[in-house]
Amino acid sequence: MGFQAWKKATLDRLNAGSVVALTPRGAVEYAVAGTGPAVLVIHGRPGGYDQGLVIVRALNDLQLRFIAVSRPGYLRTPLETGRSPEEQADSYAALLDVLGLHRAAVVAFSAGGSSALQFALRHPDRCWGVVLISTLTQRFVGRPALQSQIMNGVWGSSDAMGWLWSGLAGCLPRRVARRRSLGLEAVQTLFLYSLRRAGVANDLVQAVQLPQYPLSEIRQPALVIHGTADRFLPCSHAEFAAGAIPHAQMIRIPDGSHFVFFRQYNWLAPKILGFLKTHAPTGFAADAP
Repeated sequence: MGFQAWKKATLDRLNAGSVVALTPRGAVEYAVAGTGPAVLVIHGRPGGYDQGLVIVRALNDLQLRFIAVSRPGYLRTPLETGRSPEEQADSYAALLDVLGLHRAAVVAFSAGGSSALQFALRHPDRCWGVVLISTLTQRFVGRPALQSQIMNGVWGSSDAMGWLWSGLAGCLPRRVARRRSLGLEAVQTLFLYSLRRAGVANDLVQAVQLPQYPLSEIRQPALVIHGTADRFLPCSHAEFAAGAIPHAQMIRIPDGSHFVFFRQYNWLAPKILGFLKTHAPTGFAADAP
């Protein structure tokens, strides 16, 4: 398939897989999977609702209503919906209003962590639990990891990189593709980088100017997961959050990378699901509209 045909097919697939809600805070793109208590799934940098759905597929349990969103600047959620983590948190609350839902937990990955924490802080009555996976929890200090610079440089150079990657992935032996299917799906959330570039640039700006959040004020139960060999975001981000949030549990994964969830989801998914189901609203369908 030629580049232009691939690009159109990829865009059609992304648009067909989501809905855009018009909220008082602005447009928010999202996709829903499952039924039961609501769980917002907040993607990292880069990403979009499609990355959230990869996390949902890894969890592989639709007894919860997972709502994967595209944060501002990614895919069909415009940057104007909210640049700061505080504004993004408010957009999540506005989306819940449109969906007729009162409360939700948040499952956040990587750069999605700061807005997830703000959702718990700014809307405590709307949040019933917090899961942080390899997340940013305080101001980023220093230069981005070399891997991050290379990734942004390569993928950001042209949408054709996704086309080339998809062609290479199609050449993998079937047994290898099956074994690495989740990782390949995660890579696809970099495709059409041009529709994610504004969000990436904004995340980089926000990361270096984050104030110190009053995490001790978070009263919701929290689960913090991080690999000790994370070169994108040091494990100190998780240790800071787990030490400050009163009701936090931490899973520290020796030698785990930034993408440890996608590599060890068979082990981690039951722990995340167990946490969510333990703390879900009474009746397990309390927030159903």
